[in-house]
Amino acid sequence: MDAPNSLLEERLRNPVRAGLTSTGLYHSFRLPNGTVLTGVMTLDFLERRVESFQLPAYLHGKRVLDIGPWDGYMTFEMERRGAEMVAIDYVDLDTFRALHRAFNSRATYKQLDVYELDANQVGYFDIVLCLAVLYHLKHPLLALEKICAVTTDVCILETFVIDGEEWLQGRNPPLPYAEFYEYGELAGQLDNWCGPTVEAVAAWIRAAGFASAEVLKVTNKAACFAAHRKWEDLPEDRDPSIRVLGLSSHSNKGRSFHSNKEEYIQLYCDWKNAETPPLDSVFPEVDGFGVAPLWCSLTADVLLVSFRLPPGLAPGRHETRVKIGHTGWSEVSEFYVDLQPVMDTIVLVSAQDGVTWETGKVNWSDGGCMTLWMEGLSHEAASGNVTVVIAGIPHYPDAVESKSGQVNVRLRPSIGPGTHLLTVVHRGANSNSMTVEVLGTPPKIKGLECLG
Repeated sequence: MDAPNSLLEERLRNPVRAGLTSTGLYHSFRLPNGTVLTGVMTLDFLERRVESFQLPAYLHGKRVLDIGPWDGYMTFEMERRGAEMVAIDYVDLDTFRALHRAFNSRATYKQLDVYELDANQVGYFDIVLCLAVLYHLKHPLLALEKICAVTTDVCILETFVIDGEEWLQGRNPPLPYAEFYEYGELAGQLDNWCGPTVEAVAAWIRAAGFASAEVLKVTNKAACFAAHRKWEDLPEDRDPSIRVLGLSSHSNKGRSFHSNKEEYIQLYCDWKNAETPPLDSVFPEVDGFGVAPLWCSLTADVLLVSFRLPPGLAPGRHETRVKIGHTGWSEVSEFYVDLQPVMDTIVLVSAQDGVTWETGKVNWSDGGCMTLWMEGLSHEAASGNVTVVIAGIPHYPDAVESKSGQVNVRLRPSIGPGTHLLTVVHRGANSNSMTVEVLGTPPKIKGLECLG
């Protein structure tokens, strides 16, 4: 077998798929009542995995975001340590919902794509977990920018890498790179997009706006990083503070920046040293957060320090400063970031059982089918842009007819008997609310039958 075919065969292996099909669970769990649920990842593996993150045992007062939690092991573990938890995923899983109840969890669970992360919607987080997510993303650098924008301390990032074994042997490629998977070349999955080298992940982290990328652990197939927002272990101040002579944008030479553009901050510093300092001794900050430098150049006694405008800056005034080697921090220099947003009314007219047509009720004995009647849906209304929210849980219609306003949807097994609040969301517009009475017993969720 030639080398290219051997590599493809290696990439296509997916030992997880059979286990997930068998158990229904990706993570294993020890429930509060002592019951152990067995998933693809063993409890021992998960416990060792958490320890590799080097996070405090007590996280009281900390806000933590778990991106792509799947069944939720990390969410519930961080909550056990005292953290206020938010978990987001591009899918909304019944296993997570059921385990959330089993752990009596207070974690917030949102269906959000990582590209939708916005501090105005979810707030800011001391710690972000981004585990086994990066290689699923078609735009990994954009995703890391979104993550950086809501992180105030550290993001623990774990991902598949293609050169873990070589990295452990001290062999690194001359340039960081990533494989790109157009089809199912990685594990036969269509949502696997890239296989980076260890150094490529570190470079992406810094390029996304983090101050530094600390390698925590590398195996033959994966690497774990601590992406820090603030500088760690800075050199002590032994020399006078650096003096900044001026600040400008790389494009317009002014102090006004556009958050929707790729722009760079330039600091002109008074520098009497004949040598240009190495990049790893240059420490710019914006609003107290470290930003990895991109370039330094020396002309006469003026040192130009260039770094990216970090993501997530609100409109208005911001401050930057810099430390170089053993100098003290410079005085702050100010700059400005700009910004500047209608929705038609949609009306939920009625909700009926999809089999008996009884208004205001839906029965699990008839399959949990429900028909809604709407007014104000746009011409483009379809299952992909209409969400039925029942008891705070999103449901995705089987069919939407924009002209008649008919929406057919099936209840999810997370919805038990009782009276629940119902609303519809269509392209950012929220309908009025009404109640629906759910009758009968929902079906069991595969893998969680013991939960009752």
